[in-house]
Formats: sequence, C-alpha cells, structure tokens
Amino acid sequence: MPPLEVTTRPHEGRAVVRLRGELDIASVDELRRHLNDARREHGERLVLDLTGLEFMDSGGLSVIVACYKATTAGGGGLTLAAPRPIVRRALEITGLHRRIPVTDTVEDALR
Repeated sequence: MPPLEVTTRPHEGRAVVRLRGELDIASVDELRRHLNDARREHGERLVLDLTGLEFMDSGGLSVIVACYKATTAGGGGLTLAAPRPIVRRALEITGLHRRIPVTDTVEDALR
C-alpha cells in the first residue's frame, strides 16, 4: 500500500494540493494538516489534484467534506480534479459529486 504523499503549489491565487497514494484512516490527519496549511498560506480557493490518488475511504471523504465547508464558509471554494474511476465512484455513491465540483482534469479546475 503506497503511503499518502501530499504536495502543494500556488497557482494564480489558488493552492493546488496534489494527492498520491492511498487516503485512509492512517493518513487523514496528515491531509487535514496539509489542507489547513494550504488555506492559511494561499487562501480559501483550493484544487485537490486527485490524479495520483489510488484509494480513498470514508475518513478521506470526511476530510474533503470538512475542507469544502471551511473553504466555502471563508468565501472560497474547493474543486476536486481528475479523480481515478475508483475515487470518482466513491464520490458518486456518496453524492458528493453533486455538491463539490469535480473536473476531469486539473487544467479544467484551474480555468
């Protein structure tokens, strides 16, 4: 199981947070810290690049929902970009894809 890797880069007033590996109960605290740091350093407009995310459990979904609520409450927003089919399916099963914007590519999210 590949551990979660999280990197953040600024892009025109937004933070692009790239996730690689598996997001599960063992890594949710790490992701929460990275997302809070990204919001503090770059503002309330975030894009989660899910291209390299191979798996996500309910704990990961919970962190994403909390981040969405925090960014929108702060006047910004969260976009989920380029989820793999298994991650997209989790978003669809839970209905989150109807609430949180999901794009096919990171480039689409940055437009």
